[in-house]
Amino acid sequence: MSNCKHCNLSNYGTGCSYSPNKIHEHNENEQKCEFCGSTSYGNGCSYSPTNNHRHGHGDNKCIWCGSTSVGNGCSYSPTRIHEK
Repeated sequence: MSNCKHCNLSNYGTGCSYSPNKIHEHNENEQKCEFCGSTSYGNGCSYSPTNNHRHGHGDNKCIWCGSTSVGNGCSYSPTRIHEK
């Protein structure tokens, strides 16, 4: 089980009084979204400020789409660049 990096609670979603955006953010690994804990990539994270799932860093994967590509071309990243 992971905890929010701002308040150390195990909650996901809204209600973190220490987060700048009031959303719990976890230091998850590359297998889970940092905002909701889902294993999904792409659209559909209701807690993410961008509505996209953002996974933790690791396994040489883009945190937004799970691809091992580098550079431009990530359709889910706000900058459209693959971030690892």
